[in-house]
Amino acid sequence: MKQAPAKITIVSQSHLCRNPRVLKEATALAAAGYNISIFTAVYSDELYREDLSLLAGTGISYEIYSDLRKRDWASFKARLSRKLWLIAQTWGIESRYILGYNAGNLKKRITASRADLYIMHQELATVTGGLMVDDYRVAFDLEDWYSEDLLPEARKNRPIKLLKQAEKTALEKGAACYTTSHAMANGLKAFYNSGRTSAVIYNSFNANNTTGEQQLQQDYLHLYWLSQTIGPGRGLEFFISCMAKSKVRCKLSLRGNIAEGYKNSLLAILAPKDSIEFLPMIKNSEIQADMGCYHIGLALEPDTPPNKDLTVSNKLFHYMAAGLPVIASYTRGQAEIAQQCPGLIFMYRQNHVDELVGILNELGAKIETGSLPALKTRMIEFYQANFSWPIQAEKLVNLIKNIFETAR
Repeated sequence: MKQAPAKITIVSQSHLCRNPRVLKEATALAAAGYNISIFTAVYSDELYREDLSLLAGTGISYEIYSDLRKRDWASFKARLSRKLWLIAQTWGIESRYILGYNAGNLKKRITASRADLYIMHQELATVTGGLMVDDYRVAFDLEDWYSEDLLPEARKNRPIKLLKQAEKTALEKGAACYTTSHAMANGLKAFYNSGRTSAVIYNSFNANNTTGEQQLQQDYLHLYWLSQTIGPGRGLEFFISCMAKSKVRCKLSLRGNIAEGYKNSLLAILAPKDSIEFLPMIKNSEIQADMGCYHIGLALEPDTPPNKDLTVSNKLFHYMAAGLPVIASYTRGQAEIAQQCPGLIFMYRQNHVDELVGILNELGAKIETGSLPALKTRMIEFYQANFSWPIQAEKLVNLIKNIFETAR
């Protein structure tokens, strides 16, 4: 009699269309023959419909453990509970209830139909998984270093001790633990003095073979920056000031949600030779093709806190997958990728004006000589051979396969 496929439950706390790593993981494991369910929290009808469209035809089950779309008694209780625990946090009382809605029901909900393996994503699921490891087979995808993220003011509302304990448990007791870069894996190992190093699954994407080069103008350097939220502290002010000091005419396209006041502050420091274009967010499924219409991607990440220094941002791999050479600030995570593809990622040290201005001038010269298209072709070919999602998906499938083989 043929054995039924192993059942894997993936637990997150955000809409699938806002967390592409969960979607990629789920579809890769479903394609490998596993029975996949995703449990998550939702708050928007529009985003929920987008979630379902992404899962169409995959056979993946999509379950909700916290639903804030309706203003009913259940959602009121969930919101009130979190607010009360946030107040308790100001008195030094930590709780997983701070990390998300309906936290107390999460473990019961996901274990009602027992899975052969649970894979935990994001803060609340990681903490919940830490409570389950003695009774269930639990793996952890540490997408970020949760206890070492955000600036000091924001960390006041975070249960840092609880997150640290959950991360340590994930490293030491998880059926598997994996993360987004070798820099992150080594940082976690050193911090927790663990004898175990997390596996690395880069958060990459499928390569886009259509670069959109025919749509590009060649009389200016067209720079592109993507983020769901555009605001202060992201390196844009510094970058625009360096654009002004460069010899090349620059057009900066910013895609994401931005407040009108901040938009005006950026325009106020713009040099007459340069321009800025503000673009709305688009669906994840449209991002790759759109990126092919620009010259250079921007990954202007800060090197603090430690999570920002050690991770590799989604946008870096998005740019590479679309064939965009990248201007990147120095972080240990981004340097890890840049060292593997010399001449394709142009890296400057944090706040070093001369280095960034020099990079802009160098790329401007490539526009004048017509050599940028060849650089974009090199990027897409190198990325496809070394970083694209099918390569990472194979590593993930082998990692999960090893969990089940070891358990026999």
